[in-house]
Amino acid sequence: MNPAKRNPNTVQAFRALGYIATDEHTLTSKAFLEYFETIQELRCPPAVQKWVDRLKVTEIHWRRAPDAVRRRMAGQERGAAYPALATVFIGDDGDESTWLHELGHLLTPRIDAQLLTELVRAAKEHFPVVSGDQVKDAADPISLRPTHLPDGTYLLINRRYCGLDQSGPGQDAENDEIWAILFTEYCGGFGFPPNIRAVLEEIIASITAPERQQSS
Repeated sequence: MNPAKRNPNTVQAFRALGYIATDEHTLTSKAFLEYFETIQELRCPPAVQKWVDRLKVTEIHWRRAPDAVRRRMAGQERGAAYPALATVFIGDDGDESTWLHELGHLLTPRIDAQLLTELVRAAKEHFPVVSGDQVKDAADPISLRPTHLPDGTYLLINRRYCGLDQSGPGQDAENDEIWAILFTEYCGGFGFPPNIRAVLEEIIASITAPERQQSS
């Protein structure tokens, strides 16, 4: 929200509706959720729904990505998750792995920090982490056609370069991406080395639905 362009009457009206945060620089969750309600919902693929049910995840809204969201889906991104709002946007090019990847992002807040750190450390020890400008043999993960990787850092796994910068800067964001990448590959049956598989399965076993956490 640009302070120079604010209309005081508009600000007052939005504040009365609960759409502007107390700092007056951001919109509230209520504002975003009401906007999201105007966007088309999508039916979750059966293979993804099985994982949603297995992990007892509730209240997910899968929606078609509008123009405002698609603009931030640069490079290899085909989806965007908003965990705090239980909402996932899927782009036109999103395949089943996109749905699983974004489901992984929704699960991140439920993961024990120590377990996540252990998983990331094991993954980095086993799978190469490279800069995009070092890669000359990248291919689109869906079409398999040669492609140029945007600037950034990538994890090479299952013959694919998976971006680690999509969730933003900082170690927490990178850990979030690595978990989502590994979770997607696990759901697809990828053969992980025993140490990584053990941590993944410990994390998956520890994840419970929010209602059960509150009632425990």
